[in-house]
Amino acid sequence: MTPSTARPRSVLRGLHKIIGRSWRQVVERVFAPPWRVEATVSEMDEVPPRIRSRRAILVATPTRRKWLVFDCPCGAGHRILLNLDRTRRPFWTLRLLANRQFTLHPSIDYQDDSRSCHYFLSRGRVEWAPAPLKQVPSGTRPQNV
Repeated sequence: MTPSTARPRSVLRGLHKIIGRSWRQVVERVFAPPWRVEATVSEMDEVPPRIRSRRAILVATPTRRKWLVFDCPCGAGHRILLNLDRTRRPFWTLRLLANRQFTLHPSIDYQDDSRSCHYFLSRGRVEWAPAPLKQVPSGTRPQNV
């Protein structure tokens, strides 16, 4: 390989790494429609078994918001139920915007044995949180090589 061909390939590899890491965010920002509250129901029993992509169901009475229900944006098919009732902890704050888009606070951090999904829903868009750094167990020190 000559020096003239080595440089462009290394640049392309670097771009590939950057694009690969942020691909979900690029797709979300540019191509995907925003998340919206599709319907409001009064009880959890009224939440449909299938919710359309990028849609959420608000469970609320005229005086109190109870739950927000949607399928996780990771695409694995697990359902997210967020408590909106301030008398129970933890709770999330839902702010409805124009065209039923919404913002949630704090972030959603779903974890089970097989997956971990951590993201923010802001102005109808998903913003994935960076992966946590691996922690060194307490009582151990890094070795010098």
